[in-house]
Amino acid sequence: MNSTLKSLLVSLLLVATFTACGPDALYDLSEDTFQLRDSDSTLVNFPADFKGDVSLITFIYTNCPDVCPAITANMTNIQRKLDDTTGVNFIEISFDPERDSPSVLKEYRDLYGLNEQFTMLTSHPNDSDLLLDKLDIVAEKTIIDSLGYDSTNYAMRHSNTLYLMDRQGYIRAEYPAHRVTSEHVKDDINYLRSE
Repeated sequence: MNSTLKSLLVSLLLVATFTACGPDALYDLSEDTFQLRDSDSTLVNFPADFKGDVSLITFIYTNCPDVCPAITANMTNIQRKLDDTTGVNFIEISFDPERDSPSVLKEYRDLYGLNEQFTMLTSHPNDSDLLLDKLDIVAEKTIIDSLGYDSTNYAMRHSNTLYLMDRQGYIRAEYPAHRVTSEHVKDDINYLRSE
């Protein structure tokens, strides 16, 4: 077999291998199921319940004094930039399930005036850790009460990322959550919707 034919076969094998991993996927959630609860305490199988739509996903905690509200505002701006939001989900998942119960998420949702396209999710701490690990998300408690008397008085050191998931459950893009331009994300959402 000549070297050109060998090179062609190796190239085809590599293309087939990458194609099997998903379309330009940064993370593959297509076969995963994480059981979470929404702000109405309804059980949600993530990401399965969102397949068929494009989803913009981020992670927050409701006691966050600065970055998380900015991330929520940016998600809202992205939603407003879209001419048509049909087939697009906006998902915020808490990485502080100890304090962010469904009712607390509902208050946060109401406080920021988030519409029905925003889904707020929380879980049992062990379940959220699995999802955080899958997406390489940092979320660590930082104790505010240095004497240790109040175990609920803490902040979170955390990643600030938006994830764009396609209809099959593949994460196709990630962005710095509080700094990415809404126009950039809008274009990517429209691209995925056209696939």
